[in-house]
Amino acid sequence: MRKLVISSLLGASALVAAIVMLTTGVAPRLSGAADHLDAPFVKTDGRIDINDVYAFQSPSNPANTVLIMTTNPVAGVLSPTSYRPGADYRFNIDRDGDARPDISYRLSFEGNGPVQDVQLRCVPAAACGNKGAVLARGQTGATIPVKGGGSLRAGLFDDPFFFDLLAFRNGLAFCAGGKGTNFFAGFNAMAIVLEIPSSQLGPNNIGVWATTSIDDKPADRMGRPAINTVFNHTDADKNAFNFGKPINDQRDFRKNIVDTLLSLGDTQAYANAIADVLLPDILTVDTSNAGGFLNGRRLQDDVIDTELSVISNGAITTDCVANDSVFSSTFPYLAPPN
Repeated sequence: MRKLVISSLLGASALVAAIVMLTTGVAPRLSGAADHLDAPFVKTDGRIDINDVYAFQSPSNPANTVLIMTTNPVAGVLSPTSYRPGADYRFNIDRDGDARPDISYRLSFEGNGPVQDVQLRCVPAAACGNKGAVLARGQTGATIPVKGGGSLRAGLFDDPFFFDLLAFRNGLAFCAGGKGTNFFAGFNAMAIVLEIPSSQLGPNNIGVWATTSIDDKPADRMGRPAINTVFNHTDADKNAFNFGKPINDQRDFRKNIVDTLLSLGDTQAYANAIADVLLPDILTVDTSNAGGFLNGRRLQDDVIDTELSVISNGAITTDCVANDSVFSSTFPYLAPPN
């Protein structure tokens, strides 16, 4: 969801006005979607800005799990179509439910041209058994085999996120005439797609989140969609959330979620229950289950409808926008760039 200034809502219902106030702020350009441009620091360099995170059972091989991280909002327009050399891009895996990474798949990139060198490492190396620390080397735009099984690809793709941003800006006037319009149609993003045997991740039930960092200093993180953009309302909190760790989410950000939901007229019990589900900000996945959000997140999952229903306690259930990207059932699954 997006933080956008909307000044034409004086006649709107109290609920709609409250939701808009809690999810508005920067405009008129793109800002704050699922996680696009969600905090001041990541706006300084779109290459370290995580848009979305996906984790799902491979549709072509049920024994594999697919992890996807998209970055670079509106790549080629607002952001470059490359990765930041020297930056650290990670998929973090929690195997035992303690909100700490037991294994991380770390990617680094070199070069500033349209084609960059990419390396995939296992951190710590021992977590990947006898396969060693370096699992893959290659170049962006090409499919790279991964040691121990699986594939890696990093490059430019169609942005899979879909949402009626213009209706959102127009006082949440969703579903005019029973239809919605995907604001993100035609936009591109950079994506890292990693498919590996689920057995390498540990037990069936895992937690997944993505991070970016520069010189070992955190830049951005994301698990479930829209947590930072919807529930943290100051620039300081938004930056602090991205710089933080999931293990501290309940301590540091629970109040923001509860207060947001209470301000929308939800009960204390409902607000507490939702805070228990949403924090820590980790995408929970049963790798043996092909279902989608809230079991992981597939590319086609309509997460905005779920988020709208949650923050409004069922008062708003859809933006009437369905996925309009043509995803593949085989690696790398995403649609080609526009």
